Amino acid sequence: MSEVSSRQTTLQSVLTVLGSLLDKGAHDVPDWVAQELTFSQMRLLFLLSKNGPSPMSRIADWLGVGLPTASGVVERVERHGLVERQHRLDDRRVVECGLTDEGHRLIEEIAGTRLEMMRQLLDVLDDEDLTEMARLVTVMVGRIKAAGP
Repeated sequence: MSEVSSRQTTLQSVLTVLGSLLDKGAHDVPDWVAQELTFSQMRLLFLLSKNGPSPMSRIADWLGVGLPTASGVVERVERHGLVERQHRLDDRRVVECGLTDEGHRLIEEIAGTRLEMMRQLLDVLDDEDLTEMARLVTVMVGRIKAAGP
């Protein structure tokens, strides 16, 4: 077996095992799932969480859509009480969209659910295994950062 196919086989094996671990936790549906948000709407929330209030033109760029479509996405999330639109004080022509307190709470809940799931997965490792996992994750992060954007 060649080195490349051996690497591909090992990678597929790791992905299969990790996938089965993630599937195991998928049955515990968190409360935020009841929000029934689309992928684009969730993406908007995460982008606003990361970047802060932003003009509609930037939101359209992030989502890869035109202004009318971006406005529709914002409107639907706004109905959930997760974002709000405001005119900028220095230029009333510019409408910015930002997360509401409820939007921030939802993002924190999602991040907390994800963190708790990872904690449960790692909790099965003994101290030696956990140390090795930490070393490998550090190597991965270092190589990803070195590769650039």
